[in-house]
Amino acid sequence: MKPLEELGLAGRYDELRRVLEAAGYTEETICRRLRLNRLADFELEPSRRPAVPPPATPSDLLVAFFLEGVYVSRASVDTFLGPGVAALFEGMGLLEAADADRCAATVALYPLDGLYIASSRWSSADGLVFETPPDVVYPALIRNTRLFLDLLPDTPCENLLDLGSGTGIAVFEASRYGARHAWAADIAERSTRFAEFNRRLNAIDHVTAVTSDLYEHFEGQTFDRIVSHPPYMPVLSQKWIFMSGGEDGEQITRRIIEGLPRHLDDGGLCFCLTMGSDRTGSPFEQRIREWLGADQSSFDVALVVRKQMEPEQYAVRTVPFEPRPRAEAKAWRELFARLEVVSLVYGLVLIQRRNGAGRTFTVRRQATPGFRRADWQWLLSWETAAAGGRLVPAVLDSRLYASRRTDFSVLHGLTGEGWTPKSYRLSIDQPFSMDCKIDAWAAHLLAQCDGVKTGRQLFQQLKETGAIPSQASASEFAEAVRPLISGGFLELEGFRPPQAAE
Repeated sequence: MKPLEELGLAGRYDELRRVLEAAGYTEETICRRLRLNRLADFELEPSRRPAVPPPATPSDLLVAFFLEGVYVSRASVDTFLGPGVAALFEGMGLLEAADADRCAATVALYPLDGLYIASSRWSSADGLVFETPPDVVYPALIRNTRLFLDLLPDTPCENLLDLGSGTGIAVFEASRYGARHAWAADIAERSTRFAEFNRRLNAIDHVTAVTSDLYEHFEGQTFDRIVSHPPYMPVLSQKWIFMSGGEDGEQITRRIIEGLPRHLDDGGLCFCLTMGSDRTGSPFEQRIREWLGADQSSFDVALVVRKQMEPEQYAVRTVPFEPRPRAEAKAWRELFARLEVVSLVYGLVLIQRRNGAGRTFTVRRQATPGFRRADWQWLLSWETAAAGGRLVPAVLDSRLYASRRTDFSVLHGLTGEGWTPKSYRLSIDQPFSMDCKIDAWAAHLLAQCDGVKTGRQLFQQLKETGAIPSQASASEFAEAVRPLISGGFLELEGFRPPQAAE
């Protein structure tokens, strides 16, 4: 393998990009050749991919060379891509010769969202066992990175910091959304090299790639947006930097959050896709708040859970779901018992700073399969408004709608007067999966929320019918309906969930 210092050595980035573009090397052509629905379905393990015919087009050749990672002849590179292209690849540190005729790519290079992204290889061209280096640069095209990119904030910001940036893909995406300047920071020098290579290949100016152990390089510097897809897997011993989150998986995430009081601007947002744990008497979202330390009263915390796993599931199986050796499984059980881990939680952590807010919030929601960026943006928008003094006027002066996705269940009990309602429950699957017990008055309210009456009119109606006490105040009513709005059961103008607004 060529030394890392040779990556991009010739500096012919514009020429390289033109070759890739002229060959029609796109996500569509890759998916067509490899019979994929989307690029995120690409299998890193060669044995799991379908057999494909020999390259017949320039794009096919690039797929074989840069993505499948197989040997190709040097002559075929020039034949399909033009004279001198093999020499261009070699000068940029992308090609190494196996013998006089065959050559292989030193990196993986692929199109993604209209960019070209290079990362470490994940297999060897000769099919032998591939030794993955500890500082391997994680590919940007796989599912969990795709999820991270799809959920990233899409609003402009002044200064953005990506911690654990890998290839730099997140800051490149952010630059499109209007980040005035973005920093790609990673503890691994290899990642910095790849991020800088990718920056130059895509001709992006307002991005800086630096080697930094989280905030180490940024003492005294603040940002209005900090994003991270950190290493979060619990490990008994570190193997790969990109996945090792310490024995509880939270080591990197915890340090990121602990640094927010020093590095996140007032009004700023931290966006983190990670995994942590609920522990006895201490759910993950509450532990996140505690990591903010003495300044936690200036921060809102929202956790959107995508998956939960019992500790025993993790103890007995590895990430690819291979059974663990008995001794290793025992070590995991003992660790989780010592830490009092109740469940492992994978999801989106959102932390925003509001100095002097007076009232902040901590919320937890369960994502559904269709969860998307607009859903968490709606959640933060509503919770911020409600906590920021706009709750009462928003509820009273807006028309209210009952979500058509709500299911209403009544549990009856047999008494001397026959079947009598004992409890009421609501459930919903959008924008989040929610299930909650309600009082009878809330059931009466939802039945009347037709999008015509305002909250004030409905409040008066409930008092007149005796559904709520006549002495109840407007602020008490607004506080009582707040959980119904946060859960998506009740909608109001200006804060309708994304699905309702479409």
